[in-house]
This record gives sequence, C-alpha cells and structure tokens, in this order.
Amino acid sequence: MTETTVPYVERAPGDLLTAEDWNTVQVKIHADIRSTSQAAADAVTHVASADDADHLEGKDLDALTAEVTKRVLDEVRGRSGYQQLVKVLRAGEITVLEHGLGTAPVVDLYKLEYFEVVCREDDETRAAFATFYLHHSEERRVRVTADDGTRRSIDIQPPDFPDLGIPFADMLARYQVEYTDTTTLDDLETEFWKAFYRDPNDQFGDDQYCHSPWFERCCKEQQTVRRLKQNGDWNDIVFQMRPRKSVNFAGTPAQGDNERGRNPRPANTFVQHLDNNRTAVWFEGTALHDAGLESRARDYIGAREFDSELKLMILLKA
Repeated sequence: MTETTVPYVERAPGDLLTAEDWNTVQVKIHADIRSTSQAAADAVTHVASADDADHLEGKDLDALTAEVTKRVLDEVRGRSGYQQLVKVLRAGEITVLEHGLGTAPVVDLYKLEYFEVVCREDDETRAAFATFYLHHSEERRVRVTADDGTRRSIDIQPPDFPDLGIPFADMLARYQVEYTDTTTLDDLETEFWKAFYRDPNDQFGDDQYCHSPWFERCCKEQQTVRRLKQNGDWNDIVFQMRPRKSVNFAGTPAQGDNERGRNPRPANTFVQHLDNNRTAVWFEGTALHDAGLESRARDYIGAREFDSELKLMILLKA
C-alpha cells in the first residue's frame, strides 16, 4: 500500500518560498511534533523511576516538543542548503569546503574575534583570550587575580553593546547532543565539544575555548540538567562567540599617537568556487587584527599563531 504525504505548503518546482510559507511550515511542524510526542508519552506503560513517571526519556512534553522542533528546523535548514561552519584558515594554505550542495552557494564570511574572558579549570582561575566561551548570563563582569597579585575585572559582556550569547540548550539541539534530566553538566560539556568540533568544523586549539567560574562550580558539584532546571539556571547558560564582518568598509591607517588603524573583517580573504560541490577559501599575507583589545591577545595566543591563523564563521546558502 502506498502512502501519500500531504505537503505542509504545496508549491510547484520553481515557485518562490515566501516568509509566510516558512512561518506556516514551522507552525505545522510544531503541531505535528506535539501530537506525536503526546501519543508516544501516552504509550509508555512502565518507567524505571517514579520521578520520571510523567516524562519521556527524562523530559516532559513541553521540553520534548521544544527540543524536537529545534532539531527538525535545523534539519530543514540543512536540507534547504544552509550550512554554518567554523574554520581555521592558515597562511599559505587553501581550505577546501566539501559542501556537496550540488550548486555554487552564496558564501558569507565572518571573522571570529578573540575576546577576553575568565577561565576556571583544574582549580585555577585565569584571564584568557578565547574564541568560544560557556558561561552563565549573569556573569557579565568577573574579577580575576593577575600573576602579580593585583585584581581586576573583565567584561564578559561588552559594555555599551547588546548582550551576546546563544542558549546552550539551542547549541545542544543544533549539534544533536543527546542528554536526559540525569545527565551532569560536566558530561554534557564534554559531549558538546566533541560534536561541535566534528567535521566539517575544524578543531580549535585547547586554549581557544573554556568555561566560566560558575560553570566550573556546577561541574565540580556534578549538577544535573534536572537540578539546573529546578534552580532556574538551565535557560541562562549561554555559548558566546563573536563573529563579525564589515560591510563597505575600507581599512583606515592610524592618524596619530592616539588614533588606531582599523581593518576590514575579515581582511584579505578570498573565495573561489571549484565546482558545484567544492568551494575554496584562503587569505593572503598575515592575519590582520585591529590595535587595542584584540591585539592584546597576541601575547596570549602566541605571535606565530596570531599572525598566521584566521578564525572564521562561514555561512553557505544554496
């Protein structure tokens, strides 16, 4: 017997997919998932723990619906030809993106900027320059003790600027990290970094990502997802990165002792479509960084790596 699937929004080949169509698809996907999830939950006749009697795999209906919806929408984005990659470009090398989209995609490049954070690892709290950072949204400014014993504050959120950060739960859904309410934050972080750095993303250096003092305390205490939800902290855990690009911006040289030159973001970067399934990306010369805060990362990162590597977020859309 042949099943006939009725499209959410029926369109003929070549028709334009409008914003209204996309909104309708999302609403119908959410409704279908909710009804299917309820049916699955109703079908459960035995659970191992009384604490989970009203849950499926450690999640209640609302949490399960939200997670599955995010995963479905990420899958739709993937099938519609959208990819988001994080890559490390190296001087003198050409990075080939094996996207397999079957056509030359639109390519958008964002420089992943270094930003100062406070890392807590192995019972040590230190200032660092990271590309990716996990922290609590209330950790807006954190104090740290320098090697000379002086204490200073580091802005985790840039002052006089909108807040940055993606909910950690959204990142877990996007990279299909499995967990339940009994999973500890420590284990969850380990599995997240494994998934995040899986091909086609590049592996970044160990000194380029870390977590905050609050995050470390939760890991030490073996706090579970359930505990974090009960405490109201689960939705406040964020993943921060700072992808930035300049639009119609020409580099400006320093004009005086108190003036700083500025460079386009990303600078001297080139894209070449090789065929319908491969695209090359590279940069020429040394990696250019603005003077000031970002250039302060040079001593921490190391001069050779700082000048010869360019970290990018690359968006592809077929």
